[in-house]
Amino acid sequence: MIELPSQTGSYALEFSLPDPIYLRVGALGEHLIPAGHYIYLGSAGGPGGLRARLNRHLNPLENHRPHWHIDALHQHAQPVAVCWWADMDHPTESPHRSNNIRIECLWSLLLSSLPDSQVPVPGFGASDCKSGCPAHLILFPGCRPVPVLSASDLRQKLAQIASSSEEMGPDETHLRFKLIPEVQ
Repeated sequence: MIELPSQTGSYALEFSLPDPIYLRVGALGEHLIPAGHYIYLGSAGGPGGLRARLNRHLNPLENHRPHWHIDALHQHAQPVAVCWWADMDHPTESPHRSNNIRIECLWSLLLSSLPDSQVPVPGFGASDCKSGCPAHLILFPGCRPVPVLSASDLRQKLAQIASSSEEMGPDETHLRFKLIPEVQ
């Protein structure tokens, strides 16, 4: 079991999809979703913060009704890793903003600019986004021996983006990373 904070914050949740599928994504319609690793970027500003939101995303869907776009993909893909940034200094304020742009949006822009990254469904997970993100779901195609988020240089970039929102030095970041054991 992963220990998760109850503060509000932003997260990057990585899923592995072994085979391509056709997927209906709410009002976005049906899309061909290629095999690969997907990073879903989100925020948790409600009651229970990151703990409540990530536990919902990490548990099987039979425990709750589908609500977010990611619920459609989660029915077919296995979570493999998670990074999160807890809002330590202002846990009850409007979540995770850097210069009025959500951290999840800044992360989306970074990840979608990386080589080999793709946006499989424009607008996925970004229906409430006001920052012009292409999507909050980024694909890294193909089979990977380790999760994309396990790369320390990538996590360092994510932490730098988040820490700049709180005017923190690089040694004061609150970014955490965990691999998710396979569900048996």
